[in-house]
Formats: sequence, structure tokens, C-alpha cells
Amino acid sequence: MNNTVLLVSLLTVFIAINVPVAVALGAAAVIVGFLMQGDFNFVGSVLFSSLQKIELLAIPFFILAGNVFNKCGIMSRLFRLVDSLVGRVHGKTAIVTSGVSVMLGGLSGSGPADTAALGATLGPIMKERKYAPGFIGALISSSGALGLVVPPSIAFILYGVAVPGISIGKMFIAGIFPGLLIGLLIAVTAYLISKHRKYDPPRDAVSLAVVGRAFSHSILGLFAPIIIIGGIYLGIFTPTEAAGVAVIYGLVVGLVAYREIGFRDLSEIARTTALDTATVMFIIACASLFSWIITIDGTIVQLVGELSATVSAEWQVFLLAGIVLLIAGLLLDGASIYLILVPILIPMVRAQGIDLVWFGVFVAAAVAIGQFTPPVGVNLFVAARVLNIRVEEILSEILPFITAALIALLLLYFFPALSLWLPSLMPK
Repeated sequence: MNNTVLLVSLLTVFIAINVPVAVALGAAAVIVGFLMQGDFNFVGSVLFSSLQKIELLAIPFFILAGNVFNKCGIMSRLFRLVDSLVGRVHGKTAIVTSGVSVMLGGLSGSGPADTAALGATLGPIMKERKYAPGFIGALISSSGALGLVVPPSIAFILYGVAVPGISIGKMFIAGIFPGLLIGLLIAVTAYLISKHRKYDPPRDAVSLAVVGRAFSHSILGLFAPIIIIGGIYLGIFTPTEAAGVAVIYGLVVGLVAYREIGFRDLSEIARTTALDTATVMFIIACASLFSWIITIDGTIVQLVGELSATVSAEWQVFLLAGIVLLIAGLLLDGASIYLILVPILIPMVRAQGIDLVWFGVFVAAAVAIGQFTPPVGVNLFVAARVLNIRVEEILSEILPFITAALIALLLLYFFPALSLWLPSLMPK
């Protein structure tokens, strides 16, 4: 049996018997690698070399920053601000949830983390306002996926690892308009469903006094993404340095300004960050091992090379990439997709002269859809756990939000300026 076929077959079997995806990737790679190499000497060197990349240093910092921001009271203040800006419309809270998710994506960079924060903070409010539990879960799991597109995004850091030479700073800036676009389409979808079902009937009109108070209370939270993204945009600091600045800023806001976290909370924040970081790094290491086996076997690389010869247009590359990434999203987590599939797709992208920043944003949007697409969509399970509902309830409501995200994906292809205009204005 061909080594690649055996590798994929083992992965499929492991996933079918509910082995965690990261473990399934690593176990399949170790078994096939042993059959190919005759020993296990390759395992340690590949695992450690996969983590010895300077770009990955930003990940634990952004995870720490996200955990600090989620604890320090910024979420509730952002909710009150966006709530004050939305007038008399059906489904006001659902629309506000989408707006807050865009702002939250500018603080955390992690889809599951944003989903958990949205569910814990806004889920009870939506339940109180009589939204169906499944609808709440669908909205929050799809909104949480914006963390992959809205900068600072861990997905863009992984893209920088998978595509050496790409500017992660440019990727961050390129995600601003696409993130806003996806958030807008999710909000429109939530509004249409809410109006049809008569959720959350119109209440108070916009009041400048209320908006002013909400703005003054949330201004420190709003400054966080401005400092992070503005510093990168102006070339003041690198993405890794921006992550460190975000941590310090969040601690100052939480400990000194809002005083909603104390020194006793820091140990819990550190513990959560350590666990989250270890999980991400374990996935990266196992996915890299799986990718190494694919590379040295050469079957898929040869197949892609032959396929590249038949691809003669830009739209064909994007169509193929979209299909591959969306199907992969049904089975694999985002980190695995970036480290296994993106390097395989890049030669076709380069051959057609496609801008790597534009393609990177397209990839991030496609991978984000996988975060709330069954059966493996991690945001679905996070939302179900936080809201204390069954995943099946969310699945019955998720299709309109997947459709909205797919429309956004098409718009990102047809209008590349959405991704490329802001990076083109960055200082050289």
C-alpha cells in the first residue's frame, strides 16, 4: 500500500473512533514514519524543529492577552457601547453580538477563545431576551470564528510559518476589512432571522447621552486594538512585540483602571494560558510531523505538481483551494490545515502570480468557516458547552450563518482590494 494512502487511512480510522485530531495526526505519522524509516529517530527532531520558529513566539503572548482582556471587564463595556449604538430594530442583541465579536477579535486572535467569551458574557443576555438556544449557539459560534480573520489573528501567524517570507504585519492589516465584511454579513443574517421570528422586538432609540456614557466607559478597551494594529501598521513594533504590548496594556487596564482583576486572578490566567498554549503547540507539532511524512513520501507533492500543470487561470486556483480548504475544515482543525495543506497549495499560487497576502486572507476566511462547520467545528462544541445546550440544537440553526460566510468568501475573491488596499498604504 502507498505510504500516503496508509497515512490518510490511519488518520480517517483514528478520527472515526473519536481519537482527538492532534493525537490522530501524530499517531498516524509515527506509524507510517516507522514503516518508512525503520526507527523512531525522526520523531524528536521533527517535533522540536517544528516549534523552533520565531513567528510562533507571538502565539502564547496573544493567548495571554486574550485571557487578560476576557477577564478584565472589557467585554461588558463593549457590549454596552455597541448596544447603545443600535437603534430600534428587531434582533438588536443578536446584531450587537456580531459587532462585539469584531471588536473582540481585535483583542484575542483565537476563534474558540472568542466563542467562549461571547457565550459566557452575551449568551445569558440573549436567553433572557427569549432567543432560541440553538440560534444563540449558531450566532456565537459563527461570530467567534471572526477571531481568525480580524487582527491580531493566530491564523495569520501560522500562515507566516507555512509561507516563509510573508509579512505577518501585512497579513494583520489585510484582515481588517474582510473581518468587518464577515461580521456585517453575520449581523444581517441574524437580523433577518430575528425579524422573521419576531425575536427581541424594537425598544429604545439611540440616545446621544447613553452613547456618550458607554463610550467613556469603554474607551480603554477600544484603545487596545488601536494600539496593537496601529503600532504594527506604522512599523513601531513587530507582531510579536505587539503581543507583548497587548499583555502589558491589558494588565494595566484590568489591575489599575477597571480593577476587575486582582493579583489573585493572575495565577488562574497564567494556568489557562499555559493550557491553551500547550494545546495549540501540540497541534502544531503533530500537524508538522504529519506534513513531514507527506513531504518525504512525495506522492501528494507529485500529484499537486501534475495538477498545477493543468491549472491555467487564477480563478481555478481559488476554486481548487476553496474546495480543498472547506472539505478539510469538516475534519481538521485550523492549525493542522495551515501546516499540512497550505504549503501544498502555495506552488500553484506562485505559478499564477497571485498575491500571497490576498490568498492568505482567503485561506483565513475559508478556515474560519471550518471552525463552525460540523462535524469537527470546534466553535460548535465550545458554544454548546458554555451555553449548556446540545450541539444538535446549534446544528439545526447553523446553515444560514455558513451561507453568509461563504458569500463573504466569494466577495473576498471578486474584490481583492478588500484585502490589499490597506497593506498597500503601509510604510515600506
